[in-house]
Amino acid sequence: MTFDIAVIGTGAGGATVARELSKKGLKVLILEKGKRHMGGTSVNHIKITPLDLKLDLSSKNKEKYNFLGFPAELMHIEDVGGTTPVSLANACYACSTCYSNSATKQFSIHDIDLFKELIEASTDLKVSSFHRDLMGPATRKIVEAGENLGYFMEPMPKFIDFSKCNNCGLCIGGCKLDAKWDATHFINEALDNGATLISDFKVTKILHDNKKVTGVEGIFGDKIKTFEVKTVILAAGALNTPEILKNSEIKEKVGEGLFCDLFITVGGFLKDANFNKEIMMGVKSEFGPYFLAPHFSNQIVSLLENKGYNANSEDVLGIMVKIADEANGKINNDKSIEKPLTERDLKLLKEGYEKSIEILVEMGVDPSSIVSTSIRGAHPGGTAAIGKVVDNNLETEIKGLFIADASVIPQAPGRPPILTITALAKRLAKNISKKFGDKNGK
Repeated sequence: MTFDIAVIGTGAGGATVARELSKKGLKVLILEKGKRHMGGTSVNHIKITPLDLKLDLSSKNKEKYNFLGFPAELMHIEDVGGTTPVSLANACYACSTCYSNSATKQFSIHDIDLFKELIEASTDLKVSSFHRDLMGPATRKIVEAGENLGYFMEPMPKFIDFSKCNNCGLCIGGCKLDAKWDATHFINEALDNGATLISDFKVTKILHDNKKVTGVEGIFGDKIKTFEVKTVILAAGALNTPEILKNSEIKEKVGEGLFCDLFITVGGFLKDANFNKEIMMGVKSEFGPYFLAPHFSNQIVSLLENKGYNANSEDVLGIMVKIADEANGKINNDKSIEKPLTERDLKLLKEGYEKSIEILVEMGVDPSSIVSTSIRGAHPGGTAAIGKVVDNNLETEIKGLFIADASVIPQAPGRPPILTITALAKRLAKNISKKFGDKNGK
């Protein structure tokens, strides 16, 4: 069978391109490194990669800010749907007061206007602000405490169909009610439109001749397999896309400029708070390059136990501090990751940490119980950035090879990027479909 387009990866970017182009009647081949899972089971397949923050801090600093005393980690998933099945459904670019709105200026510098596509993506993903009547008691207390301290707390935009939602708090475990959007929805639409999906297929490189795409090569089972195709959309994720590019003889600036939207969760003991049974990050408080949002982490439970507290999951309150970290990381040829924590990054984390403590204490959390998780990243990007590796049409130096994942975003938004990636992918799909025309005649 011959294909018009090959899409590599099934996260927000790959799934969107596959869906949009298959709607136009194009023959789309979707290649995915990972597996297909039943709804919710992908949470068991989160990969943890060490982050080398190159910290050299005094023991006094580490004692005060205990998040500095743990190894840093980067979380990601390589399966159908990418990280979207375990996301908390946050759609920050859709809100008017979000810092990430100003972050979209990084696209306008490259003559990329995403306004129309962001509106379209918001409609497709059914984005709306978190409903107050679904706000649990603990989240309400966080809002009250924050506002008592003078911090403006606003509803978090989410891609959740709230008419189906029962506030079970299991977004990260897979929505059993099909209320939360994830990229598998778009993949299923693409398949209904005639696209072909091959999972467990590891793409190794893009084949090209005279800098023009001729096909895709990869490993399926224990055999090398190739597909002839002249247009490829690479959306393997910011950690995998650089490897494929380097194998395809694109190396300059590839793997550099890594950001991760670093975060910590600050939490403490409050008996029978039952916070773990609420929708996480239902509200947020914006502070420019970082924001605070209610967040439960099992790591807090373990840390409290280590401090001598007889704590269960129901006894924990937590607040996430997420920052727009500097795009100074690097993926080495051996796949190791360097991500120096800058003075600016550290300052933002400390500021958010102190504000989180204020809010938790205001809520009645025992101050001596307050701990913090390790520094983590969950939104890697920047490793094939616009203006460095791709042009403003998201095309590489190899004609016919485009990129549609977080690796093209030049700077950290400091906010979940799913809606932005979807908008970028929609824009790309429009440009590609013009070349092919609408084979459905629409």
